[in-house]
Amino acid sequence: MQNSPVQSDSSFHIALDANGIIRVTPKESDASIVSDPVLWLEKLATLLITLLDPVKKVRGIIYQSTGSTEPANYSNLFQAATHSHFYPRLQTLAEWVPVIKQAKIPIVSIISGKQNSQTLAPALWGHYIIAAEQTLIQFPEATLGVLPAMGATVPSILRLSRPVCFELLIKGKSFNSQQALEAHLIDLVTSENEQLVQKAVEWITEHPTHLYLPHAIKNETAEAAPEKLKQKANLKFPGIYSCFELMKAAGQLPVEGAMLLEAEHYNKVFHNGHALALVRTFYYGIRNATTPRDNAPGMNLQKIGIIGAGIMGSGIAFEMARAGLRTALKDSSLELAEKGKQYTAKCCDKLIAMGKMTQAKKETMLSLITPASDYTQLQDADIIIEAVFEQQSLKAAIIRESEGFLRPDGIFASNTTSLPITALAQNSRHPERFIGLHFFSPVDRMPLVEIISGRGTSEATLAAAEALVLKLGKTPISVHDGPAFFTSRIFFNYLLEAVTMLLEGIDAEAIETSAIRAGFAVSPLSVLDEISLPLLLHVYDQLPELTASQKRCYDYIQKLTAKEHLGRKAGKGFYLYDTATGKKILAPDIQHNNSLLVPSSHIQTRLLHVMALDSYRCLASNILSKPIDGDLGSILGVGYAAHTGGVFSHMDQVGLENFIQDCDAFKDKGEQWEVPDALRKLASQQYSFYKGFDSNWPSV
Repeated sequence: MQNSPVQSDSSFHIALDANGIIRVTPKESDASIVSDPVLWLEKLATLLITLLDPVKKVRGIIYQSTGSTEPANYSNLFQAATHSHFYPRLQTLAEWVPVIKQAKIPIVSIISGKQNSQTLAPALWGHYIIAAEQTLIQFPEATLGVLPAMGATVPSILRLSRPVCFELLIKGKSFNSQQALEAHLIDLVTSENEQLVQKAVEWITEHPTHLYLPHAIKNETAEAAPEKLKQKANLKFPGIYSCFELMKAAGQLPVEGAMLLEAEHYNKVFHNGHALALVRTFYYGIRNATTPRDNAPGMNLQKIGIIGAGIMGSGIAFEMARAGLRTALKDSSLELAEKGKQYTAKCCDKLIAMGKMTQAKKETMLSLITPASDYTQLQDADIIIEAVFEQQSLKAAIIRESEGFLRPDGIFASNTTSLPITALAQNSRHPERFIGLHFFSPVDRMPLVEIISGRGTSEATLAAAEALVLKLGKTPISVHDGPAFFTSRIFFNYLLEAVTMLLEGIDAEAIETSAIRAGFAVSPLSVLDEISLPLLLHVYDQLPELTASQKRCYDYIQKLTAKEHLGRKAGKGFYLYDTATGKKILAPDIQHNNSLLVPSSHIQTRLLHVMALDSYRCLASNILSKPIDGDLGSILGVGYAAHTGGVFSHMDQVGLENFIQDCDAFKDKGEQWEVPDALRKLASQQYSFYKGFDSNWPSV
């Protein structure tokens, strides 16, 4: 060991019983533990090693953790990582853990409550773990780009099969006590809390001299399992990559070597810019976005009206019912409205089959949805949401016909992907109570709602819309009106750039595979088929004017539709679809020239940059108010490369000078690559959109 541990009990209660067994419980508050998690683990490790000294003549140690509900403080961890002594501290802690695990004196851990990696790590250093029945265990860190608490990863891996490691460490799945027992993460569950200590004492008495035996790796070899599981994971997330490396090493190295490797990866992760960006977006960004406003004006939501029982309207109705809101679902016929209600039944049946919903919950939800073919069922609705076809004249008529059925201070919302909210609000008698609510498809699975304020939308209306979105358990971002708002606008740029490259002669397969390699959730030509090519043309028809690049792509897609390349539902778009096998291949006639060979990195850079560049235009023109909304919207709404942390985090990672240099290299590809002078000025000032977890916007 690098350092000789000394007695320290200022942070822990220590009690010695008549049998010579010592009980150790944390004395500090949850907030104190998370404020400096490495220091807290150091204190506990020091104490345990001191108590294990043979001179102490301790018969056994019981460590008891009641878990924590305190939010993690990643900001402090990233700050701590900037100090030169951070890595040596991790190495020392890594050396202490095997000493504790290999001690001949038996150590039993008792856990209860909500256990995160920070509180569970010390429990994993023991030889036997007893859990209260209501214990819940979850390690979400890898999904946020970082690693579980120091000292938690390798000890977990040594206990678990590789598929279970994947669920706990990579996917961040929560385990109840029974699941943890079946996975061998813990050794015993008791339903009687008063028996926890008794069971621990019994085990120590039966195992007076503990012999450390590493838990065997189950089901699959250490080498084979991670390689299979990697195919299901995003290895661009630093924490996920490190978990796989540790899974492999834990089967090859002694525990001492594996722990030192954990310290190395832990240090690297907290010096990784992508990891910081991921925590900023997925942890702090989502947490802040889903925190209700202080002193927000209350709106007692009781009844929601939804007009249009198609895919979007049915999905919105499902979410309203799941949130416990009475919902009137209106369409042109009762048959169509009833069909829309059946969508909720199908979604519920899937959740019931997965064990995530009860039959009683399904029946309650269905009872909350009233199908309707006339507006009278919407009478006195708190909010009416129209979700009809994306056509301005149709939506305008719906607004005029239905607005009068709102309660006197009710709100009207339009679910639109790109139609200007200010223009639609002109059809309302109360434009101050008119707003855009852009849900994403499929509504029951997509976590984001883009809230669009028109020029006349009041703050009270915006606050009420945000409250509704939060009640649905979704993440809101608030944007201002503009052509295609934010998410649709940058997504159209993604699709447009793919088609532009196709027309340049870049091979379609290369475009598709490069998009996935870049980290996008879906490849552009594939998603165009899902949208349907005629619908994309219709969306472009709604825009006030098209740029030269947009017009070029519009004309090309128009030619494809003329040849009945319409999309997946038609069996032919950019791909040809085999309905019998469910397989697809790229249609051979979508491009006449595919001879232009470019590196995959060229394609990836164009797709990533083109969305980021237009995001800056949205920020500069006040469509976006702050960069974090752009980062959240780009990833949660339209599948931007998640490992970047979002469009603005991507620009920070590349650096504005390099980013602009790349964009300038593509300027002959179209006006979408024109760099605003204001962005060049920021680059000359070495500007970044963030400093750590804080926004630098607006620029000075």
